[in-house]
Amino acid sequence: MHHFFERACREAGPPGSQGAALAVVRDGELVVDLWQGTADPVTGTPWTGDTLVPLLTGSHAVLATAVLLLADMGALALDRPVAEYWPEFAVRGKGAVTLRDVLTFTARLPGMEAGIDQRDVENPRMMAALLEMHSLEDDPRAGGVLHGPWTAGWIVAEVVRRVDGRDLDLFFLEEIAGPLGLDVHFGLVPDQLPHTARISYGADFRSRFPAPDGGADGGAADLCGRVWNNPSPFPADAGVWSESRRRYAIIPSLGAYASARGLARLQGVLAADAVRAPGEEPLLLSRRTLDQARSFWVEGLDPLLGGVSAYGEGGLQLLDDGLHPAVRAGAFGHQGPGGIAYQAWPQARTGAAWIRGRLTAGPGARLLDEVAGAVDRALRAG
Repeated sequence: MHHFFERACREAGPPGSQGAALAVVRDGELVVDLWQGTADPVTGTPWTGDTLVPLLTGSHAVLATAVLLLADMGALALDRPVAEYWPEFAVRGKGAVTLRDVLTFTARLPGMEAGIDQRDVENPRMMAALLEMHSLEDDPRAGGVLHGPWTAGWIVAEVVRRVDGRDLDLFFLEEIAGPLGLDVHFGLVPDQLPHTARISYGADFRSRFPAPDGGADGGAADLCGRVWNNPSPFPADAGVWSESRRRYAIIPSLGAYASARGLARLQGVLAADAVRAPGEEPLLLSRRTLDQARSFWVEGLDPLLGGVSAYGEGGLQLLDDGLHPAVRAGAFGHQGPGGIAYQAWPQARTGAAWIRGRLTAGPGARLLDEVAGAVDRALRAG
């Protein structure tokens, strides 16, 4: 495991400068807990087992988990219209949009019409109010943009607030992170800032995303601009993500923060709950809710970014078996940006997470494939 990890760290950036961490939790036990490098190259703070990173677009499955818990509690249902919980959302043709549509990126609301900036996105109530006034996107590709970076989170956070009364960060802390002892948070508090990694970009990272001018094709520029540059989740100055005000803000689609341990523990809990006998007391989510959440709903090639994604009904990204079906059959989780990745492997009752501070163009899933191979061998050795 160490040599996979060290090679992945070498590929992520110059030795020592770019921190990263890998954690694997099996049957509730932390069986792999590796980290190296620097968490903040500006201050020289070393990476530790407790270092937090913003998951950015990898926050989606953490967000979905909060919605699924509310479904388990009977507070909402995935196939009901958003407007049932948030009546003002129904205007301009959005009355039939369901929570499932939002969580699976099929709601035709992948971007914002109003021009917004890096400060605006730190105000979830204002973003929810703006989204009330939106119409469904009429670009024919809009229903297949399976990576809309901002909007799903603002819709979900407002629904959580309407049905539960608590804001998303407090709901997640009191119902999930606190009871399970997970270092996973929506937004941070002051004493967490010294433990938080500074995000930076590898040379080729931002080139994967549509450029702010959108190119020559007017229509494409419009949809790309609304989805990926209004504003960009990866601004030219990566330091935006290291500002204190950004770290304190609740940015539901991009602002989940986690340590590798916390993320792997959460995935381990979901993996164990997914294979529990129906009716058996779960750690977090009932077998019924997880079965629904993982049942195939949509698969497609993203028309703006390329790349195939598949989602279950609850917005969990469904992953292929890779080379190790004995471990990875039924795998789910999320592939974040720049190599951040986390996965739940129900067959092995295992959760795994790989996080890093420097975002690069290569996928992070390859390292987790190698981890799955090691878990496979350990299970066979028995």
